[in-house]
Amino acid sequence: MKKPLLFALALSFALISCGGKTEENHEGHDMEHSSGHETEATPTASSVNNPTTAMIDAYLAVKDALVADDQVAAASKSQALVTAIQGFEAAASVEELKGKALAEAQKLASGDIAAQRESFQALSIAMKDLLKVAGSDRTLYQQYCPMYKNNTGGMWLSASEDIKNPLFGSSMLTCGKVEETIAMN
Repeated sequence: MKKPLLFALALSFALISCGGKTEENHEGHDMEHSSGHETEATPTASSVNNPTTAMIDAYLAVKDALVADDQVAAASKSQALVTAIQGFEAAASVEELKGKALAEAQKLASGDIAAQRESFQALSIAMKDLLKVAGSDRTLYQQYCPMYKNNTGGMWLSASEDIKNPLFGSSMLTCGKVEETIAMN
């Protein structure tokens, strides 16, 4: 029991001590590929009773699948996200945001990876708005890639400041920058 708590504390300290990094990186043609097995979806010790934990964990799992260019995994993991959003007991003030997030999460189950990425970007906006009102169980980073969708740009949320772009995957893995931090509350 002490080791997971110490790990969570060490991880929290590491994330907090790295704050303020907002460098833009457009080395998108770097073909370096992540294994797709990110640890971002792991909740912190303080998140166990937070009502947004399941939604955030499932969202980050879908993000990691898109980072890894895995359309099948993204579709599969979207089912857990839909279930988590449906199970989230929202106050009346966030019910509309919950509905928007749910509609976009449901679209992730089918279609090609380009359609999934478009739905994921719309989902990311709804999740950001929802978490700003409902609260987050961990610090999240709003990341932005200006090159997405013919240079109109797109955003997503990450539990790490490191850029792993789900909107392009391996074709432009590190394109983007941190635009905003959503604090744990």
